[in-house]
Amino acid sequence: MNRTDAPKAPATFHVKSFGCQMNVYDGERMAEMLGARGMTAAADGVDADLVILNTCHIREKAVDKVYSDIGRMTREDGTRPMIAVAGCVAQAEGSEISRRAKTVDIVVGPQAYHRLPT
Repeated sequence: MNRTDAPKAPATFHVKSFGCQMNVYDGERMAEMLGARGMTAAADGVDADLVILNTCHIREKAVDKVYSDIGRMTREDGTRPMIAVAGCVAQAEGSEISRRAKTVDIVVGPQAYHRLPT
């Protein structure tokens, strides 16, 4: 986590997968894991406590799309959800994501997404 304070555990989540078929599969597994933890899927990221951007580095402009989505996460009232970047972009960009996007709370590559609930 990038925050120094202990955030409230999110009750709702939204997984946005873009890219390859494996990302769709991984996104479904993430949703299942979070649901098993008692979290509820939100229809979109606007209402979610946690938004997971599940990314594919191979797709054109994937990195740009991730940063663009991160920039749009602030709500009208100034609040924002907890933001996680998962998938290949997270793996490839690593700590660069945290450096460039201070609002990102979690960065997790495709081999470690099973740790997302913790």
